Amino acid sequence: MSWRERMDPELKGSFKGIDFYVERSDTKGGRRWVVHEYPRRDVPYAEDMGRSAKEWRLSFFVAGDDYDQWRNMLIDALDSPGAGTLVHPYLGTFRAVATDPRWRESTREGGICYFEVTFVESGEPDLPATAKDTQKDVRDKADKAEKSILEDFMDKWSLEGLTGWSLEAAELDVLKSVRGLEQVVDGVADAISGDIRSPANIGGTVIGGYNRLKNAVLRPVRAAGLYGALADMKSGDDEDDPNINIRLSPGTPTRASRMMRSMGTSEVEAIEPTTPERIQRAQNTTAANQLNGRSAALAASRLVAETEWSNRRDAEAAGADTLALIDYQMNTDEAISDDVYASLVALRAAVVEDLRTRAVALPGLVTFTPGATLPALFLAHRIYGDATRADEIVARNNVRHPAGVRGGMDLEVLSE
Repeated sequence: MSWRERMDPELKGSFKGIDFYVERSDTKGGRRWVVHEYPRRDVPYAEDMGRSAKEWRLSFFVAGDDYDQWRNMLIDALDSPGAGTLVHPYLGTFRAVATDPRWRESTREGGICYFEVTFVESGEPDLPATAKDTQKDVRDKADKAEKSILEDFMDKWSLEGLTGWSLEAAELDVLKSVRGLEQVVDGVADAISGDIRSPANIGGTVIGGYNRLKNAVLRPVRAAGLYGALADMKSGDDEDDPNINIRLSPGTPTRASRMMRSMGTSEVEAIEPTTPERIQRAQNTTAANQLNGRSAALAASRLVAETEWSNRRDAEAAGADTLALIDYQMNTDEAISDDVYASLVALRAAVVEDLRTRAVALPGLVTFTPGATLPALFLAHRIYGDATRADEIVARNNVRHPAGVRGGMDLEVLSE
């Protein structure tokens, strides 16, 4: 077998799954030498410092009617953080990082984009690396915040001195504050009405309702089933209760965080505190608003931490809604205790660190438009070099039939 038969006849390479055609390759290697020269000595000493990092300077191009889409995917791959798989048409496959990328186009040569990129082998760290479990840190901070939020609500909520219509009005006020949650999680209002004199049970019901919503998103198989005893709810409990179920699952963590932000920032206006009874009612309304918003912030933070994100855009969108929800609770006009404020600050910092750690290395989303109606298997092989990822394309874009993805349809695909 000659060298021509051992090489790809098309001289095709790829980086992070994006194909291109190679015109020229320059490789740098060898070993690192330090030459020591001594006074009054004619013979130097060359010290071997180990092998040099391999470098491959590639000149390549993408061309065709859809060259601009391949150009954009290549640019996204070159801009994305972290090392990737480099398929070299002459030398094989390596783990490498892209440095000093350049590309050019011209109107004279339409339909083609030229790239000049230096790839350097990424290697592996020799020392064991340690990493902080940012997901656990968010969960721990959320648990601590939950405790301070419940204690704060129990200190503020009181029905002492309220009777008759005042008691009914106070109950109606708190039910209005959780109206958005009740529309999604059935049974919240009944549970609150049954324990209207117990602030601990009211707090558990609201926090539990938001956790039920979070669990319905993370475990969609159980979304149609029943979720357990909100009044005795602690984070993660799943005891069944025939009176409580999820009315509407948001479907995805990104939509759920957006829904929680909407529900958590919706408040009931307190009445004018002109009499002792009205003062107590107003205080209860404020306490209920804070409980509802803070419970939504807790659930959204846990949702972000417990979701294994597939792409950077969805993670960042959910994170933005969650952080905005926490900020809304911290920047309130009403009085906020030092313990609650400190716990929300710590929770916000943990969510930011988790997003920064886990989301930054995720692939982004790019748009790919097939020129003709093609099977999803063919498109997956063309885009990713892996036909087994056809289901991913179908699910992400709500394709009606995987055997015929409509030509001209803008598809969202991962950049790697």
